[in-house]
Amino acid sequence: MSTSPRRWRWGLPVLAFALGAGGDASAPGAYCRLPEPGQEPECLAPAKSQYGEFFAGVEAGNPDESALEDVEEAVARGLGEEAYWALSSLAYGYYRLSQRAAAAPDANPLLVARLERWNAILARSYREAPDDSAYRSALREAADDLHQRAPAVRIECADAEGQPAPCGATEALLRGLDAAGSQVGVQGALLRVLERLFGGEETP
Repeated sequence: MSTSPRRWRWGLPVLAFALGAGGDASAPGAYCRLPEPGQEPECLAPAKSQYGEFFAGVEAGNPDESALEDVEEAVARGLGEEAYWALSSLAYGYYRLSQRAAAAPDANPLLVARLERWNAILARSYREAPDDSAYRSALREAADDLHQRAPAVRIECADAEGQPAPCGATEALLRGLDAAGSQVGVQGALLRVLERLFGGEETP
């Protein structure tokens, strides 16, 4: 699959991320970190404007499925400013649903399943954006932010032998990104070997 369209589309967001990484999280192409208790960060305003139904549903504890899917699909596509707005939205939703799940004596299985689904979406997005270093950095930043801030929610993971074992949802998220990164590295090495053996298109 050609990566040239993705490179072209990402020219401006990559530059914007580089400028926004200096601390202006409201700049296009930047992940908006989770707010401190009682704060309303300005950088979340574009995301709330784009995905108002998602935020309303998350706060009410009953997010609409179509609103969830809109955010999930934008994160998975990873194209343009909307991807960063969606990523910031998803991270905020993950944080709020984690709070609800952790506050209950027995975590709601639907909430746990949603967190597991979001783990898979974030890991897949990380794996499928190897040429988009800015977006991959934003995905990693979101995962680290959640690991530091979101309350622990136990889910089923796999141990070193592949057997079911409980772990934290954000711990599983970091593991998923690490595994996706390893796959990208292996695939990249194989691609370079094949290009040396059989030739390939020259890139500027």
